[in-house]
Amino acid sequence: MRVAIRGGSIVQGDAVSRTDLLIEDDRIAHVGNLDGVSSDVTLDASDCYVMPGGIDVHTHMEYPVAGFTAWTQDDFEAGTLAAAAGGTTTIVDFVKVAPDATLRDTFDKRRRRIEECARIDVGLHVIIPGGQTHGDLEGDLAYVVSEGVTSWKFFMAYPGLMLDDSQMLRGFELARDHGVMVMVHAENGHMVAHDTAALLAEGHAAEANHALAHSDASETEAVNRAITLAEHVGVPLYVVHVSSANAAELIAHRRSMGAKVFAETCPQYLTVSWEDYSAQGALAAAYLCSPPIRERSNQDRLWGALESGGLDVVATDHAGFCLGGPEEPGTKMGSPGYFPGVPNGVPGVYERLMVMWQSAVVERGMDVRRFVQACSTRPAQLFGIDHRKGALLPGLDADVLVWDPNVTRTLRAGDTPLASDYSIYDGMKVTGQPRHVVAGGRTLVVDGVLQDAGPGGRYVKRASPRAPGM
Repeated sequence: MRVAIRGGSIVQGDAVSRTDLLIEDDRIAHVGNLDGVSSDVTLDASDCYVMPGGIDVHTHMEYPVAGFTAWTQDDFEAGTLAAAAGGTTTIVDFVKVAPDATLRDTFDKRRRRIEECARIDVGLHVIIPGGQTHGDLEGDLAYVVSEGVTSWKFFMAYPGLMLDDSQMLRGFELARDHGVMVMVHAENGHMVAHDTAALLAEGHAAEANHALAHSDASETEAVNRAITLAEHVGVPLYVVHVSSANAAELIAHRRSMGAKVFAETCPQYLTVSWEDYSAQGALAAAYLCSPPIRERSNQDRLWGALESGGLDVVATDHAGFCLGGPEEPGTKMGSPGYFPGVPNGVPGVYERLMVMWQSAVVERGMDVRRFVQACSTRPAQLFGIDHRKGALLPGLDADVLVWDPNVTRTLRAGDTPLASDYSIYDGMKVTGQPRHVVAGGRTLVVDGVLQDAGPGGRYVKRASPRAPGM
């Protein structure tokens, strides 16, 4: 199958040029003029940007929560379909080990699920367990590295997941020896527990108080400590979902001093604020994630960190739940009036690129090359897939997004295949959306309409990251 994309402006890392692109089967075959070249399918990219497909390196599909008593609503079928509809052609999800399972068995099972039903390519991180595990954990970690899992996540908060400094040091040493990137959820879990207990004792259990329990100070302290531990061991560090401007500026400062630290933020922290949900009562549960969506006054400095490159990546931390109602386990409103009972996470894998184009490019004037870097190129570099993805070069995977910057629409929660039933971006007016999406050579969006071609996404075996700056 030969697919020609004609008439668009190709966005590369350092240039934007008006030319064409040819796909043969699942690879990019040629970038340049296609006059006289035949193809089986032609996609019109007139007045559009042609970009590498989006890469979201932080998602949670069919992911266990609440001590493995509930799961996120979106499975690998619905979640990857929604990602494709929004212009994302690769995600990296997580392996979370149940107390009665081994890491190896959990990884193998999750990989099979991807190969059975994913519509786009999917890689995996592993979460380092916080308690006792079955089997040989160190042996299983070596196994998953051999299978292309080259990033391990460490939690600095949450009972049952939280690791102390000695555990992190040992884990960081193992990661260093295996050529692995370490990732941290950076909140000081003891500070969060202390502040949560104080709020509950004072009768402040309502949903919006979640943000007060997850203070800026708890995030900043954990970021600083994680960088110090990683520097001490000599391993590169990636901080997930940075919500605090103070933490973002600390990361940029420590990097300027030589630390090998990288970081992501998420659209919800840049475009939604605590003021948007603080007066919504029980409905504020829809917005709860950790770290929290903070005050509007935090956003401009967070944007500054992203625009300057102090923050490398825009991911989603997609964790979709339904709103539900009282006594419905695993739903956002299952324990109204009690914020510790609300499952953490917001959906966003579908909206990410549209929300970021509107807020970053349309409203703030971000260069389209920086947009592509944050949403595709840099994630590929940092997570060991830049030999396959994140750029439009001959020989790389045919993951191509034709982006129409002229279409204006209003985002609605029901517009996606997601099983989660709400969106924090519902009602947002955006200009810019996918016209065509090709993932692994399969055309999944044509003229803005999603085409479900069935399973065909692949498990992505990743290399050790060797990104610029590492």
